[in-house]
Amino acid sequence: MRILHVHPINQVAQQYMDGLARLGHTGTLYEPSLAGGGAALPLKLAMMPGRIFHMSQIVGDLNSAHYDLAHIHWASYGVLGLASRIPYIVHCHGSDVRERLKTPAARILLTPILRRAAAVLCITPDLLPVVQGVISDARFFPAPVDASVFTPPPDEMPPRPWTVLLFARLEPGKGVEVAAQGVAHFAERHPEVRVCLLDYGVLSAEYRQRYGGRFDFLPRVPPDEVPNLLRRVDGVVGQFAVGALGLSELQAMSCARPVIASFRYPEAYAAPPPLYQATTAEEVDAQLEFIFQHPQEAKDVGEQARAWIRVFHDAEALAKRLEGIYTQTLGQAA
Repeated sequence: MRILHVHPINQVAQQYMDGLARLGHTGTLYEPSLAGGGAALPLKLAMMPGRIFHMSQIVGDLNSAHYDLAHIHWASYGVLGLASRIPYIVHCHGSDVRERLKTPAARILLTPILRRAAAVLCITPDLLPVVQGVISDARFFPAPVDASVFTPPPDEMPPRPWTVLLFARLEPGKGVEVAAQGVAHFAERHPEVRVCLLDYGVLSAEYRQRYGGRFDFLPRVPPDEVPNLLRRVDGVVGQFAVGALGLSELQAMSCARPVIASFRYPEAYAAPPPLYQATTAEEVDAQLEFIFQHPQEAKDVGEQARAWIRVFHDAEALAKRLEGIYTQTLGQAA
């Protein structure tokens, strides 16, 4: 099969492509222009014609002479599917649908995109209720994690302080208020512990002012440095807002790091993820204390988490599942 993958968000499309290539399929990755995507609305609207022109350049290739199918990441880019002459799949990733589908104007725009898609996939299970309000047969299809890259630390590591990483963007929708408060309470009792946050997100300045005297704010690291970052910490605190595991938590689990997070969708997997459950700042504090006081058990849970990742988020297995979805889609279109 010849597949056009649209939008390289979090390297997900590339990993699917790599796995599918090993199964004998060819793939092309198209990156739409993101100019003005994070700007204020007036500037974003001013730059929209240029973005539309950029996307129009690929529309002429969306036919059976070039590709058999398009796999589109990020729901709004599904407009390319509406303009195509081949079947397309829409893969929803989060903010592309989570809040937008609750807004009447955005819902009007996204509804035909989702309903005309050959399949609609959601990368985390919390998105299903939102998307299924538009198209009932949307399904959960998780992100791949390369366990050959995200590996545990070696047995011998240079001496360093016991380290906690709050591994999430400093954004209101990530539940970082809960995480930061819990970590701060724990750190008050353990001045010898190092606490790291990512200096990334709209709350960064506020958090630097509030916690800068105690926490270390790390600059954003390139994707290929993330495994090394995770190997240098002893506990990872993740997201608490949506109740699903994002790529940050999954990568930490693949590195056999004990993860504290809120997970509220046990039906999404045949076996629950091995992690330390928390929903409040007090529970985050208590779970950090437990990990700190019981290092061997924390190590065991981390190893179980890595084994779980290899079962449910293995890139090769997911590529094989995608191949089945693609084959079914093309069979229905024939």
